[in-house]
Amino acid sequence: MKNSYRILGTSLLTLGLVGCFEVPSRDHLVTAQGIVPNLSCHQPPLVALAAEALPREFGITVWNLYKGQRKNWHEGMTAFAQDQDLLLLQESATKPDMLAWLQAGRFQWQQLQAFTQGGVSFGVMTVAKTHQAFVCGVRSPEPLLRIPKSGLVSLYPLQGDPDGVLVVNLHAVNFELGMATFREQLNDLTALIHRHQGPVILGGDFNTWSEKREYWLAKLVEELGLQEAIPSPDLRRRAFGRPLDHLYFRDLDLVEVKSPATDASDHNPIMARFAAQSVTP
Repeated sequence: MKNSYRILGTSLLTLGLVGCFEVPSRDHLVTAQGIVPNLSCHQPPLVALAAEALPREFGITVWNLYKGQRKNWHEGMTAFAQDQDLLLLQESATKPDMLAWLQAGRFQWQQLQAFTQGGVSFGVMTVAKTHQAFVCGVRSPEPLLRIPKSGLVSLYPLQGDPDGVLVVNLHAVNFELGMATFREQLNDLTALIHRHQGPVILGGDFNTWSEKREYWLAKLVEELGLQEAIPSPDLRRRAFGRPLDHLYFRDLDLVEVKSPATDASDHNPIMARFAAQSVTP
């Protein structure tokens, strides 16, 4: 309990220093093409049809960007994300320099607004070098702070697999004395994994700083048939000795995974490469 209050106190201090922010009354996706209404996550397409697809072997980076507050965040993005096919970013901010970086890389991207401040949108952002076949988002207010955390569910075509890869990008609820909202958020965002017949990626900042959170997440990913890609050496950000960031997968071959150290954020990224398991005739 003491650890929970320490984390909450640090967050309240940070929010007080940051200043005023607004929580949108409706869910919106901020995209490379502009702001669009969020879609329901209940009825996605059954297959990923598109003219282009992720390559059979593709790279992915999972990274909490700390709202781009570090002076060298841009150098970090260039080093850890520029050459990847998929980026699962948490605490992204649509500041002009971030938008310029995305445009220069010719990325397609979607961000679910968690909140806005000074005309800048904050939340999880999924970025790719190909168009998605479907995307939807879920916002989950922090029980104590009422500031939402957000998550995105995206379906991408994948060479060699007719179903495509379902990608879930999560920034988990952090500040609650129990675990009800944490469980509800993860259940909402992973519901489509039960239905999807093809490959799956689940990654993000899970805020697994307690034994109970770790235990419950381990049970959930086991039920979903997911494996964890654990970097070695494991340099992921930790709280109370437990890693906060995770990358899980199903029906893909893990080629490599690493977690390079950096001071471009308060989290180290997870970088991995996956390969499709089958080729269609």
